[in-house]
Amino acid sequence: MGLLGTLLGGSLGLFLFGPLGAIIGGAIGSNLDRAKPHSGASRPTGRPINPLEAQQAFLIAMISLAAKVAKADGRVTPAEIRSFDLFLQHNLNMPADERRVAARIFNEARDSTIPAANFARQIRDILGNQPQRMRDLVTLLLMIALADGRLDPAEEQLIREINRELGLASRDYEDVLKSLRPAGSPDSAYATLGLTPEADNVAIKTAYRKLAKEYHPDVLAGRGLSEDFQKYAAEKMSSINAAYDSLRKARSF
Repeated sequence: MGLLGTLLGGSLGLFLFGPLGAIIGGAIGSNLDRAKPHSGASRPTGRPINPLEAQQAFLIAMISLAAKVAKADGRVTPAEIRSFDLFLQHNLNMPADERRVAARIFNEARDSTIPAANFARQIRDILGNQPQRMRDLVTLLLMIALADGRLDPAEEQLIREINRELGLASRDYEDVLKSLRPAGSPDSAYATLGLTPEADNVAIKTAYRKLAKEYHPDVLAGRGLSEDFQKYAAEKMSSINAAYDSLRKARSF
């Protein structure tokens, strides 16, 4: 059973109160409906979040925020829904049964009056001090928004707002956007490593080693990225390697 399939089986972490809990309650009809009056609330404190809960939260937040981004211009078109389904299928290797659950969550978030900022603040609270996971979330939202070949101004404005609510700086957003440019661009290489052209060789090596460790499968599993994101993580690591190789060759070190 996949990560979303466990939701139907009742495998819900106790942290899913607040806006994410409201979305799940509406999407699967569970007793998490009790969270709806408290859609601004966060998770209960006093115990750590386990890896399954972190993974569920990240995926639910991504789907919910993607729905809000799709509706940023006032409506969600059938083409946007198909594009999102294809993204789940091709970029996350999500099977049909899991995508059906994702569609229910997407529709619930799309129709919900809960602001996107509330989802962003809750996932930031759940995952704690993990800026790279927050950047992953922004990356995925931009990838979804760009799936049709363009970034609508309303979508960009909302993703920038989400970026702020996740605790990231404007430069984080700009770096993510640059990193999605065609490989080989110097701007893309530096942005992929989270650097500027002023970085010295030591900083480039340090940034590369840090990111290589961050995207190790064992690290990802404990920090909110489930098996659904293995393809994304592999492609991310490939882009990190390519960026490092291009800068290493350009600087001859």
